[in-house]
Amino acid sequence: MALLHGLVVLLIGWPGIITAIVLVSIGIYTRKIGLILLGALFAVPISWYLGGMPKFRYIMWGLPLVFIGSALAMKYGKNRLAWIFTLPYIAVIGWLGFTVLTQ
Repeated sequence: MALLHGLVVLLIGWPGIITAIVLVSIGIYTRKIGLILLGALFAVPISWYLGGMPKFRYIMWGLPLVFIGSALAMKYGKNRLAWIFTLPYIAVIGWLGFTVLTQ
């Protein structure tokens, strides 16, 4: 039971968020679509968790899709567009981190 709790904390907490951002960044830098899609998978648990709250209800459900858009941009060779697609996720998570740190 403790192992399951630890796995949930890793996927929903800050380690999962940072892992998603790092995987997508490395995937874009090395032009590996698989890493970007893996980063999108790591972004799903925190997005679903925050999507259940009224303040984030509509934006968080679709936020992992920006990473899929980033993977599609990489598929078609649009490197800058792939980086631009990551900005909404980073902005929301940055705002969340700022809010947590200033409370």
